Amino acid sequence: MMPAMTNHLPPIPINDNILESALRLKRLGLPWSPHVGCFVWDREAVISAPSPFPKRVYFILNMRRFTTIFGSEENIQQRLVWVPTWHQAFQLCRRLGVGDIDTERIFDGKRLPSEEDGLLQVYDLIARQLAFSKAKGAEANRQQATTGAQGWIRRVIDAELGSLLHLPQDVRRHVQSVYAQTATAYLGWRRIQEKQAEDWVPPEATFDERLLSDLGHFYSDYQRLIKSAVAIRERIKRIQTIDPTKEPERLHRLIEELMASDHQDPGSEQILTHLMDSG
Repeated sequence: MMPAMTNHLPPIPINDNILESALRLKRLGLPWSPHVGCFVWDREAVISAPSPFPKRVYFILNMRRFTTIFGSEENIQQRLVWVPTWHQAFQLCRRLGVGDIDTERIFDGKRLPSEEDGLLQVYDLIARQLAFSKAKGAEANRQQATTGAQGWIRRVIDAELGSLLHLPQDVRRHVQSVYAQTATAYLGWRRIQEKQAEDWVPPEATFDERLLSDLGHFYSDYQRLIKSAVAIRERIKRIQTIDPTKEPERLHRLIEELMASDHQDPGSEQILTHLMDSG
């Protein structure tokens, strides 16, 4: 016997799979501004009034009513989970740059997917695009922060020491290593003092002598590192005044002293941790 036909069609499939998938979109940063025409999941059971839909899903028909309950649109956005309809989900695909080929694969031309499976597949496309964009943005921020810090450290080395091309390669590596560690500690401290973000770099391209002295004085872990950097700076300046054809022995002695500079290497992560704990 054929099932009885009904003209009552649900506007959207509402079950645990759909709701959990919508929650995944929210946690991935799905952009949403609450407005009339949205289905929302009240998973925190904030709304006391009953809903005509199952599982505490509500339909925003009057924004004023929801704003009264939650206090602001920001609270609505934070505490409710948007459950996009088919039409809204496909609009999101277009806005987020999901390819038409990907969405067309849901309809393989053989049979229509069930309402639940089809919507879950569209949600999954959105989730993958959000995750990709989030990872890409995080990598871009990391590269920008790294490039900014490394660029500042190179500028400090150039300003403090000048060109190092006249030095042997192993000497250059040693000098750059000590100075980079010192600059990392200094940079972390400056960011804390100025209450700046992790990608901020100071406007000056040299060490502030007072701050450098304080760093070496107050934080014992870095005393030897700071002393080593100061000694390297002094010896580099002396080396730059030597004519290697006339004073080869003196040049060799200064390079040996420079390479023998002793310092601890707490590492950039430990440096910043100590600075944060001490700030």
